[in-house]
Amino acid sequence: MAQILIIDDEILLGRSLARALAQRGHEAAAVGTAEEGLPLLDKILPEIVLLDMQLPGLSGLEALKKIRETDSNILVIIVTAYGTIASAVEAMKLGAIDFLRKPLDTDEVAIAIERALAHARLAHTVSFYQKREAERLSEEEFLGESSKAREVRDFIQKLSGLSVAKVSELPPVLILGETGTGKDLVARLLHYKSAFAAAPFIEVNCPTLPRGLEEGELFGYEKGAFTDARQSKRGLAEVAEGGTLFLNEIGELQLESQAKLLRLIEQKKLRHVGGLRDLSIDVRIIAATNRNLEQAVKNGQFRQDLFFRMNHVTLTLPPLRERKEDILLLAEHFLQRISGQKAGREKLKKLGEAAKKALLSYIWPGNVRELRQLLERAALFTAGETIEPAELRLQTEAAAAVAVASNSEVKVDFGPDGIDIEEVEKQLIVRALEESSGNVSEAARKLKLTREALRYRVQKFGLKY
Repeated sequence: MAQILIIDDEILLGRSLARALAQRGHEAAAVGTAEEGLPLLDKILPEIVLLDMQLPGLSGLEALKKIRETDSNILVIIVTAYGTIASAVEAMKLGAIDFLRKPLDTDEVAIAIERALAHARLAHTVSFYQKREAERLSEEEFLGESSKAREVRDFIQKLSGLSVAKVSELPPVLILGETGTGKDLVARLLHYKSAFAAAPFIEVNCPTLPRGLEEGELFGYEKGAFTDARQSKRGLAEVAEGGTLFLNEIGELQLESQAKLLRLIEQKKLRHVGGLRDLSIDVRIIAATNRNLEQAVKNGQFRQDLFFRMNHVTLTLPPLRERKEDILLLAEHFLQRISGQKAGREKLKKLGEAAKKALLSYIWPGNVRELRQLLERAALFTAGETIEPAELRLQTEAAAAVAVASNSEVKVDFGPDGIDIEEVEKQLIVRALEESSGNVSEAARKLKLTREALRYRVQKFGLKY
């Protein structure tokens, strides 16, 4: 049931509609002018206002502005016999949630009301989770006592403290670093520690966007734009309105999408696939990649103008092997978090001295993510309170000895006994499959192999995925 106010100069129509809505369980009141209706906002506290655009005296659009000023949570559905696309667009820009044309059908109005209420419930739920995430991350940091960890925290603090009127006035940020260094965490911290923390944070994993539909997913599309476009759809950039659009692995975007992204950054505008008009969007862009974008530009895989635009404010996250003094601190943090998730059902696991030495001597090709996953597994399978090296199940020295930096520079530690190259290849394949959740196409992309070549190697080493 909802409290509904109808403002329509056809008073008989308004009263008839109020009775029909009352029969459906709502409470509805009808008046003929905005001057009569606006004072009722504080008296009957409507959840929904059905507002005629062509009113005597104060117009519908002016009334809409005053309703939004009084209470921005009131859902306004515009109703008119003189509706045009232009007026509908103007009303939606001012905050109307829907648009109906006369003559009205009672069932159509009832459906619009249910749709508006469902939208409000969803918005309330999203707002709740956004606030909870903001509270959680407001206390979280990029952990570490090393100078490199402090530099990352300083970067986040400086950018989060910028004062701007609109989120799109914040500079786009490019976060670089190897897989597992915490690029997604830094992106969230940049958002949730900013003045726009209550606004949406939309993460897009670019490699998972469906090929051929990527533009539509990111920037929206109109009905009939392609074969399966049975209705118009907002893109993820629009969903992030007022907040942050985080493009994880931006180096995987198709060139066509890169062009639209550049326009969004520079002009704050986008156009739906199949659309005829531009939409103004207020959104901040944060992107991350483990690829060498300069090389991608040379190879024709990434637009040079977009690279220059994104490369203005960059942060390179250090690999874990370059911040050894942070390893044990991070390990203790993860073990405490794991214990907290189990709500005290068992005692906090501790690292034995030998396990600590093993962690410190390991090269960490998977960085912080590998450390966290390794400790989660060790805590699960350790029977006692102390984790020993055997429970850590570190990769073989041969596999761990090879690390590929974000600039594609291969670092190799041969050790005194050398390395087994087939074991290295096997472990690289295992890691690629793990990080791709068994998706062969994704794993092949990471390894720069064809699907067939990867399947051959999987069979060769007897691997399962």
